[in-house]
Amino acid sequence: MSDGAPKAEVPVDPQAVLLRTLADKVPAMIAYWGSDLRCRFANRDYEKWFGIKPEALIGMDAREFLGPLFELNRPYIEGALRGEEQEFEREIPDPAGGPPRHSQAHYIPDIVDGSVRGFCVLVTDITRRKSAEEALVRAERQLQTSERLAATAALAGGIGHEINNPLGSVLANVELITEYLEGPERDYTSIWASLEEIRHAARRIADIVQTMKVLGRVDSSKRDLVDVKGAIEQSIGLSMNVIRYRARLVQDLEEAGSIEGNAPQLAQVLVNLLANAAQALSEENAERNEIRVSLRREGSDVVIEVSDNGRGIPDDVRAHIFEPFFTTKDVGEGLGLGLSISSSIVRSFGGQISVESKVGQGSVFRVVLPAAEERSVREAPGPSSGELETTSGRHTRGRLLIIDDEVALTRTLRRALSANNDVVTVNRGRDALALLADVRQPDFDLILCDLMMPELSGADVFAEATRSRPELAQRFVFMTGGAFTPRGRQFLEGISAPVLDKPIELARLRALVLERTQGTRESAAKGSSRSGSSTSG
Repeated sequence: MSDGAPKAEVPVDPQAVLLRTLADKVPAMIAYWGSDLRCRFANRDYEKWFGIKPEALIGMDAREFLGPLFELNRPYIEGALRGEEQEFEREIPDPAGGPPRHSQAHYIPDIVDGSVRGFCVLVTDITRRKSAEEALVRAERQLQTSERLAATAALAGGIGHEINNPLGSVLANVELITEYLEGPERDYTSIWASLEEIRHAARRIADIVQTMKVLGRVDSSKRDLVDVKGAIEQSIGLSMNVIRYRARLVQDLEEAGSIEGNAPQLAQVLVNLLANAAQALSEENAERNEIRVSLRREGSDVVIEVSDNGRGIPDDVRAHIFEPFFTTKDVGEGLGLGLSISSSIVRSFGGQISVESKVGQGSVFRVVLPAAEERSVREAPGPSSGELETTSGRHTRGRLLIIDDEVALTRTLRRALSANNDVVTVNRGRDALALLADVRQPDFDLILCDLMMPELSGADVFAEATRSRPELAQRFVFMTGGAFTPRGRQFLEGISAPVLDKPIELARLRALVLERTQGTRESAAKGSSRSGSSTSG
């Protein structure tokens, strides 16, 4: 055969391509190990965790791959090969020498006709969750006299339960997708349905985490417009696991506008009222117990009511329930500060809290808050094509710099924004500063910067970049999964740059990029016009 002979094309298996694409999108390690403990499939996350490309992992023996971790994982591997689903947590060393990461592993046996052919592996990164749990433990030791901490501790089990429910849906649907793809006929309708369930469950987990972040960001001096209906819905989500086993929850929430106040403090009040309502109900009568939450507008006031049909409050107790340290709970269950603190918060918002109760008929807690003046924001319509138009009428693309230590996220954001923008991504703050200082580089219209990064944080990058070029301050947009250091929180409170919470909603990000890059281009065009006028005169 001559060297110039054409090579036969290798046929492409669309099912394999689909499986690979879907697996590489999931933010977790996914693999399949045969009963001989050799790898048959691995997604891209293995490269991030272990520094091994998935192509190199195929055919590798588990003993060779895991090394010292194999003996630790052996009981779970053997259990999976017996046909028993396994779940455990493990600390995994960083191949780059960084701090170890915490993982939650699931081994799902692949059983056909009673025989175990191998097992699927799903490993998720729970480092942040573990860090949060450790921080909570430290806080419990330091703040044992805090009523707010006592309420948080009471809800901690519920939060874990709430996260495990959607996580269970993710795991089950991953297993279903595997079955669909391994079956004799690919059921793509079911595959897409499972993917939609995974997306829905992931958003539910994100909502739970976001609610916890809101409740934890208490700064009593900060005042802003608070969407009352949104605050109620978040508080219900946080309290639901305490409620659902004691009572039926009824919601009657009208659109009542906003108040001038503090969102985390309002959530603290609502969580306390919901927890008290649940505790007023007997677990033995869960089928007839009811907690009702209502929201309405009465003139210039916003009215919130939390009621229950529980045992009610005797008159001699009701007269003292808003007093500090007054409690009817057993020792260790509370200090009697919850309602006192709630009353102080409501009064600081210019409102009042009251209670109506009859023994044997239940209680109604009523919170009345002055409504804030409505602030309407009109958005100028942007170009429908998504392209930017300068004042000269010429269409142009935006130029973006994305700085984030999470490689997978920068890749995703580049794909999401590249249609209408030229996107440059870096994963280290020092690399970003080098780009911004390079006079040979075209200017960036917008800089999307992560806040919490190793070596140089987003605050460090911002400070260094704007020291020599102050005009860049208007081009920064920060992304954060949570400012969990005092310096990070202080930095965000002191800047005017937009802040996007992770996980990032692509629609909101694209709209913000369009708005900000268009503004940068128009400002540059006006500046150029003024410069030209002054020189020609």
